[in-house]
Amino acid sequence: MDSTKYDNAFLLTGLKQGDPVIFKIIYKLYWQKLYNLASYYLGNTTDAEDIVQDVFISIWVRRAHLDIRTALENYLVRSVKYTSFFYLKIRYRNKELVKHIPQQAVSNGPEEYIRYKSLIEHINMIFDSASQKTKDIFFLSRFNGLTYPEIASRMDISVKTVEYHISQALKRLSFYSL
Repeated sequence: MDSTKYDNAFLLTGLKQGDPVIFKIIYKLYWQKLYNLASYYLGNTTDAEDIVQDVFISIWVRRAHLDIRTALENYLVRSVKYTSFFYLKIRYRNKELVKHIPQQAVSNGPEEYIRYKSLIEHINMIFDSASQKTKDIFFLSRFNGLTYPEIASRMDISVKTVEYHISQALKRLSFYSL
């Protein structure tokens, strides 16, 4: 789809009015570009899909209150960029958390430390192909001990989304434990 056919004001007005056809046009106009940008920043296609989906969900949910004073494309690109950086920050934080867990959690000697370290490596291997969002939610739940509402609040998502990603993580774990 060619974005030059559509006036920025027309798209923003339709979006604010909750017009699903306009939203679909916006999605078709910008999805590929936003996906490519997120893939570039994250180096992971699954995470890139999640980021773009999150940005589109966010603009749809907040459509009536959006105050976009620039071109819609610029706004969406900036949103994907900032959301990607946020994901990278969480990814780094979770890696750092996993590095420090063995020293804090294991106090029963070297054998338990080795088993625990092996378990952490195994969990990381299982989640290598999972989306970053699934990993983040699982680690926040299981390693940080956060409740689903706390995770939802921290990540600015719904509790249902947290439940979905936890179920995906548990399915993945149960598959690998067979």
